[in-house]
Amino acid sequence: MPRHTSEKRVVSVILTNEDYSQLKTLSAKKHMSMGALGRDYILQGLNGDITENNIEIITPIIRKQVENVLTPEMERIIALLAKTCIQSGTSAYLSADAILKFVPPAQRAEVRESYDAARKKAVAYMKNKITMDE
Repeated sequence: MPRHTSEKRVVSVILTNEDYSQLKTLSAKKHMSMGALGRDYILQGLNGDITENNIEIITPIIRKQVENVLTPEMERIIALLAKTCIQSGTSAYLSADAILKFVPPAQRAEVRESYDAARKKAVAYMKNKITMDE
């Protein structure tokens, strides 16, 4: 993170005894001089301010990049979901049709009622209005 320029300036910073002790301890743990550690923290702070000040510029760029990455995957998932829904609907229809063919005509109304009730529960379940236990 150090910046390399031909011209360097010295800045004096006054710390409380507690802050000085923390800086000294941390610099020892990181095997860095107190000045180098202080410089790193100052540069991190400056970089954070620059980012915060330019968030209106950065946010749309990040959004666009995320959209570019996610859009193809979302389109693929949506296509798979549509195919799954079609297959599920086909299976439900075929199952109901097959059951109706084996049920005596007098009981077909009961099968249709059961099918309609099951379909309504499935729709409610998909909308998170009921649980599987209900």
